[in-house]
Amino acid sequence: MENLIYVFFGIIILFFILLGIKQFMSKKFKERFCVICASISLTWFILLTLFYLNIFDNILILAVLIGSSISGVYYLVESKVSEKIKIFRLPFILTLIFIGYILIEGIEGVLSVIILLAILWISFLIIYNYSSSNNSLVKKLIECCKKW
Repeated sequence: MENLIYVFFGIIILFFILLGIKQFMSKKFKERFCVICASISLTWFILLTLFYLNIFDNILILAVLIGSSISGVYYLVESKVSEKIKIFRLPFILTLIFIGYILIEGIEGVLSVIILLAILWISFLIIYNYSSSNNSLVKKLIECCKKW
């Protein structure tokens, strides 16, 4: 639990530092810059570096922070893409989770997951390319996470 309080303090400090820096950014960049996202991402990047240097060993905290960034990236991309592209939600989120996993565990022994993701992406590309927009399967895939 001691590590968690230090991590939280680090995020809080980074938040206020980045909030101050944000004031000096151009208006266009300022509107797109998320201080919370940057604070959490910078924290896990620093912790990941310390993990690789055998200075930090709490994989759980690291995984939770990376997972937070994965969710943030997922929802950011989802909000920017057209409705038709949202058919790729499942392969996209699983790919992001895989990237988060290999950041911590490394690439060794993940060939089967790479193959599975490739098959999933290809399957969704085939569905996307060979179906009309009125197709019920495509409609179900797009609406899988619709906010009711």
